[in-house]
Amino acid sequence: MRLTPFATSRKRRQWLLLAALSRSMTPFYRLTFLAAASRHGLLKRLALGEAAFETLAEEMAPEPETHEALRAWLDSGVALGILKHGVGGYALRGNLPRWLASLDNDAFAAFAEEIVTLHHRLLLETPARVQHGRSWSLQEQDGPLIARSSRVLEVLVEDTIAERMPRSGSLRLLEVGCGSGTYIRTAARLNPELTATGIELQPKVAAAARANLTAWHLDDRATVLSADIRDLPASPDYDLVTLYNNIYYFPVGDREALFRHLRGFLRPGGRILVITPCLGGTPAIALLNLWAASTQGCGRLPTVPELKRALAGAGFAHPTAWTLLPGVSVHGFEASVPP
Repeated sequence: MRLTPFATSRKRRQWLLLAALSRSMTPFYRLTFLAAASRHGLLKRLALGEAAFETLAEEMAPEPETHEALRAWLDSGVALGILKHGVGGYALRGNLPRWLASLDNDAFAAFAEEIVTLHHRLLLETPARVQHGRSWSLQEQDGPLIARSSRVLEVLVEDTIAERMPRSGSLRLLEVGCGSGTYIRTAARLNPELTATGIELQPKVAAAARANLTAWHLDDRATVLSADIRDLPASPDYDLVTLYNNIYYFPVGDREALFRHLRGFLRPGGRILVITPCLGGTPAIALLNLWAASTQGCGRLPTVPELKRALAGAGFAHPTAWTLLPGVSVHGFEASVPP
């Protein structure tokens, strides 16, 4: 019996499988290299111009015995199409690494790093964790990195703030989960009479936000507390409470009670403004939902009707919702305290 046709067919299938895997792994390798090159300053260094290997080695690998490893890493970037190598040394290739090198695009560089440092672990390790009854924890994420990467939705949030923030008159703002403090800055620029209190659960993130407010000369109008908002006594001192991209830090079953507690911080006629991704939409939102659903103390993304019901159940009047960007499943919600 001749086995050659079978063997040939099997070999062909294996080569096709290898080719399919190669096509899938290359984008992942490219993104990983981009994230590492951003984190270690290579993108910003080469955005200034071509650099010889000796120059890069002096800056990145001071021990001579590591030079071959650095060269192999740089050559991987060449093979992936991120870098090019000419007579004068290494340089960036294409627009994407140049865009990520810009300080204006820091949120996107952070998002790339979040994908390769957190998202792949979520996909790879969650089945084993749920098999053994274990959750992820907030301590396992890089808080400052997440605060940076969450700004990829900054344009959408800032447009909403611009649409719904009074431009004059005394206004006291309470921002729950203030991250880097950038949205407090946006609100303060729109209304010169606004004062704000930011609440941030993670101390390192809160410290970074305070440093930012000082650098922006807003520390006389805004302060940041490191606390869980649920532990703070409510007093009706504020005109506006905001939660941007963080409702999933609270379990689904606790959200109505959270809104009821937040209502206690608002004066009669005060408003609450929530912006959040909801179930559905892009693969990135699916990964955010995976993280939220599998992290201790957090909860899956909401649906639009579910969040409106939670606001109404907490005693807010006229809860409304709208889509910030069609096809992405990011929504805004607003409701008010009855006069």
